[in-house]
Amino acid sequence: MEYIVICDFDGTITIEDTVNAMADKFAGNEWRKLDEMWMSGKHDAREISQKILGMMKTNEIELKEFVRGIEIDSKFKEFIDYIREKCIEFYIISDGFDFNIDHILEKNNIEGLMSFSNILQFEGSNLLGVYPNANEDCRKCGNCKSNLINDINLDNKKVIYIGDGHSDKCASKKADYIFAKKGLASYLKDNGTEFVEFENFGDVLSGVKKIIS
Repeated sequence: MEYIVICDFDGTITIEDTVNAMADKFAGNEWRKLDEMWMSGKHDAREISQKILGMMKTNEIELKEFVRGIEIDSKFKEFIDYIREKCIEFYIISDGFDFNIDHILEKNNIEGLMSFSNILQFEGSNLLGVYPNANEDCRKCGNCKSNLINDINLDNKKVIYIGDGHSDKCASKKADYIFAKKGLASYLKDNGTEFVEFENFGDVLSGVKKIIS
């Protein structure tokens, strides 16, 4: 049996959601009303995202320093070492931004991980989001994880999915095995979907070992 691991980034690999942390730091409090609109699923996620970015008062240098201070799960490196040892495909698929992913992984000396996300660009003090993997038929997320899983998993391997939140709901339906926490865990419980609840990547590592053994 062959497996592929798909993993969320914000709040899953990192201890906190990096985009929310950015907004709390640089956008004040009003952004949370927009976040509630996104969570409702009734608005174009890209428009909501850009409005929140437009509220942030920062620049590339300041933002880089800030995001590099966001911590990752203490067991994530151990998990990645195991995945590499077993030659299992691993992808980060995030509805956050490449800027955050790249700098946080670099800060933690983690190299060679493939990621798919939205793109953050800077024009002076203005932050701009680019959303190359949006689903025009849905628009609930900036980065359509479900479509990306279909594109990545061409060999129809068993999908192990790891996530924590709203943008993981649809993607989890593509999984054969799900590791979930926080909002995703609550959603799966409410819908009667089988999953393994985890606190950290030590739990995920133990579960994955059982799956592939």
